[in-house]
Amino acid sequence: MLVDSHVHLGMKEFRGDLEAVLERAKRAGVEEMLEICYDAKSIERTLDLAERHESIFGTAGIHPHEARYWNSQVERAIKEALKHPRILAVGEIGLDFYRDLSPRDVQREVFRRQIAIALQAKKPIIIHSREAFEEVLSILREKGVDDVGGIFHAFPGTPEQASQALSLGFIIGVGGPVTYRKSRTADTAMRLPSYGFVLETDCPYLPPEPYRGKRNEPAYVAIVRDKLAELRGVDSEDIERATSFNYRRLLRGEALPEPSIAYFMKGNVYINTTSHCTNSCRYCMRFAREPMLYGYNLRLASEPSVREMVDAAAKIAALANVLMDAGVTPRVVDRRGIREITAEDLASAKRGGRKVKLVATARQVGGGVALRVAPEEVGPESPFWSVDGTSSALTIRTDLMGDLTIVEGNPTVDQTDYAIFSDMLLILESIRSGSL
Repeated sequence: MLVDSHVHLGMKEFRGDLEAVLERAKRAGVEEMLEICYDAKSIERTLDLAERHESIFGTAGIHPHEARYWNSQVERAIKEALKHPRILAVGEIGLDFYRDLSPRDVQREVFRRQIAIALQAKKPIIIHSREAFEEVLSILREKGVDDVGGIFHAFPGTPEQASQALSLGFIIGVGGPVTYRKSRTADTAMRLPSYGFVLETDCPYLPPEPYRGKRNEPAYVAIVRDKLAELRGVDSEDIERATSFNYRRLLRGEALPEPSIAYFMKGNVYINTTSHCTNSCRYCMRFAREPMLYGYNLRLASEPSVREMVDAAAKIAALANVLMDAGVTPRVVDRRGIREITAEDLASAKRGGRKVKLVATARQVGGGVALRVAPEEVGPESPFWSVDGTSSALTIRTDLMGDLTIVEGNPTVDQTDYAIFSDMLLILESIRSGSL
């Protein structure tokens, strides 16, 4: 699930082709967008967009450029809008000492008033800060915003400044500038904890490479995702998983998921073996402010047994996207469950040079694990799923001694496709040898 956490689709730049823009966003995998208010008139436009489009939610607030127009009527409009279930935050608000379009003392006063509104409504805050970071931080501390938190939009600061924002319960909005060749935000984006950022476009502004100088739009948030994956040495799916959860947790109040004994990241299955290690690795969850790693909760409630580790690894391997081509119309399995594969899935696979995704299932076999891949869901009663009497399933069985047997396989599947289970076998071998 891709989320664009900062859009301005109500601006005049989108009046001629908004539906086409939303369709392109959908094709790019963007399932939710947060429409950001900036002046009094945009409050009504945001409400209208949020009510007409299932994928659009909104905020209510006044940009520091517009602070000079603040009055009691604007304040009432913001408070009223925040009662709407699709208005999720107050923003964008803050200080802009770069352009100074409103007097600085007025900006400060309006900023404080809107923070008070957010605290009263228990809504997160979307921050605009330009050439004013220290003062913005000071006012946030003064008002005690830890309980509501928010997003520092288009964050231009250093890793140290980002850490200060995180300590107040805020996360960092990362957008198009991270793709620029001379971007100073890339270093900060590389060092953020995976629970500390969301994706944004700020469209129609700040388009990523290669669209600089053109209108930005939500579909381009996928470019930001891919650049972050490159910078941080993970897969695009890992960035997508982390940022969508970070967004839902902040804006929707989603609870932490159950602790993960095994998890799938960077194309591999990893085992979370203990919460009582005697080492002091700087990246260990024991020393992190949050237990989240790219959308997985790694704070174990208890020490897992070997059997729990094997079962968890089998489950996560089964839920991971399995890449092979059986020449039939398949279903795809992902974190949302098993579903029919769509033309968009096929187009995405073709664009990415990937093979078609099929369903994988896992079950215990004696002291080991059997993994099965098939173009349809395989029930526990049926040994194989068939097409015209020909088996289209692949079962790999292994025990804790690390022995591998291909019990049955579709002969049309290339042998190299069996390598999708290599990580699982390495895990089992590590458990057997005692190195885990």
